[in-house]
Amino acid sequence: MTLIKHRIIEVALERSLRATTVKSYETLLGRIGLLERDVTSVTKEQALELVWELQNPNTRRSTVIALRSVLGLEIRVPRGMPRRYELASEDTLRMGLMLSPYEIRGLLMMYAGLRVGEACAVTSRDVQGDRLVVDKQVVELTGRVGPVKTVEAPIVIPYWLAERLALLKESDSPAAVRESLRRAGKKVGITLNPHMLRHWYATHLLASGVPMVVVSRQMRHSDIATTLRTYAQANDGLAIHDVLG
Repeated sequence: MTLIKHRIIEVALERSLRATTVKSYETLLGRIGLLERDVTSVTKEQALELVWELQNPNTRRSTVIALRSVLGLEIRVPRGMPRRYELASEDTLRMGLMLSPYEIRGLLMMYAGLRVGEACAVTSRDVQGDRLVVDKQVVELTGRVGPVKTVEAPIVIPYWLAERLALLKESDSPAAVRESLRRAGKKVGITLNPHMLRHWYATHLLASGVPMVVVSRQMRHSDIATTLRTYAQANDGLAIHDVLG
């Protein structure tokens, strides 16, 4: 007999999942009372019944993804609601990053759109001029450097950031960077996390008039529809008011 809580760890090791993903799976499947159940005891019908008792569409979607990943249940992933951030100003975000010993890693997320594992894997060897090769990540659960799970591509970065990257000689721990950013953000009165910085990057590019196709390429999305679905609405209200008052 294999309990679902133990199967989560097995899946995490098999697929090099981030520690945050593992914690999320544990929370989501615990919320619907499955952690102590045997893997073979949960049917698709039972899982669906539990999922549809959840009121929040994003929680429902995340729970289905966890069920598919951990138990292999062929459940259609429901549509979620795009996540919105109340983004702090650029100056406030920069101030928060300055208070962290991992400032350069944070700058990679904020001004290059990197995910935390990708930012932690970058060294000076990955930079040539204004191009940064993003082809590896530090896996949060194991701490090992491995290939990225999404599109491998060189992206354009600001020249001033390229110069700062000359200081990076080794990789860093995503968990340490995440916690450092959280503490630094708290000091300046904001929530500061890796995904927020990546979100700020895409939002800032779109608000500044950078074409969607370029933003999608910089974000290394496999499909421009992902960029549209996730970020195109970020400043929709502001854009309408700018045009119509």
